[in-house]
Amino acid sequence: MSDRIVILGGGALSLSFFGPELNDDYDLTFLDTQAKEDLVTRIQDRHAYTTNLAADTIQRITVSGVDAFRLDVPEQDAAIREHIGQARIFFTAVGIRNLDRALGYLDERLRGRSESIYILCAENGENIGEKWRAEFPDNIHLCDTVMGRMCRNEDAPAPDYAPVEPDLPWGVVGEALYDMPLSDRYFDEEAFHSKAFLFVPEAEFHARDRVKLFAHNGLHCFIAVHGALRGVERFSDLADDAEMTTAARELLQNEIAPALWNDCGKEIGREAFDAYMARLPGRIFSKTLRDLIARGVRGIQDKFAENERIMGGLHLLIENGVTPNRYYDLIAAGLELARRDVSDEAADAIFAALPGEDVKREVKARWDNVR
Repeated sequence: MSDRIVILGGGALSLSFFGPELNDDYDLTFLDTQAKEDLVTRIQDRHAYTTNLAADTIQRITVSGVDAFRLDVPEQDAAIREHIGQARIFFTAVGIRNLDRALGYLDERLRGRSESIYILCAENGENIGEKWRAEFPDNIHLCDTVMGRMCRNEDAPAPDYAPVEPDLPWGVVGEALYDMPLSDRYFDEEAFHSKAFLFVPEAEFHARDRVKLFAHNGLHCFIAVHGALRGVERFSDLADDAEMTTAARELLQNEIAPALWNDCGKEIGREAFDAYMARLPGRIFSKTLRDLIARGVRGIQDKFAENERIMGGLHLLIENGVTPNRYYDLIAAGLELARRDVSDEAADAIFAALPGEDVKREVKARWDNVR
């Protein structure tokens, strides 16, 4: 069996994080559909692509020796099954709405295997694969992950980003962040032999997962919903906006960080926890990553799910004795975007699910101000 990793989803996370981080230690196979037909065809021809790393400056990285196939082309199924048969590690990076389909696909194709197999779910949300754990046999381990590196597509890569392929009009870019934490309950030296994987105790993994979801994704969402209501295109457009940067830091320092420290932060340690929080706003406002506001508000209704960043973060604050303030502004702005982008009924349903009359009263007053 070769050292192969099969990745379902050929999006920015796969191309800008998994590709450059794992390519030196594993053969990589990307699986996608007609939506990525142009990329799959080029990789089949060249077995390589280019990604961009956003640090203080942009670094262009060529990822070579890779394969790609289309899941929706029957003629490629035999090759896909061969590559799946060579792999013990699989990533799903398909988005929460497509996760059931991806796991069902793997379930059908992994039947009969007896060795330990690891499926790493890279979608956001706590315990998102829980219902599937009972579906798989004991040798197939469905693993939560902490995907900390921000990655995105860029429709117009010039002047400083390279396109993913020379003749394609789009590119991918990811920030300079490297580790991929996993719970040490899944440690398997034979399968996981890349320094990209960081195995930590279960309690620390749980803490890292919550910190990423509620601090990183929560702050990212706060800035995104307010940027969207202002008509701003990129997070970097707000980097020098004193009102926005002050509000973001107040939310993080006065509400989210204290709640997380009380909830689980001690498992990470004071120095590492504080360093993470101090660095986070600058990462999100990065002028080299230039993240898109549209990415931050995409699927806004889903971000209100109970195990997701907005409602989950609200419960985090309340359960840890932190009074929401800026957090109510996040909810109100998110509701207004849901009203505009989804429907009045969707926004009203989210509002009705808020916990308690005091919360609803605070949110309603702020929602009225942004309508």
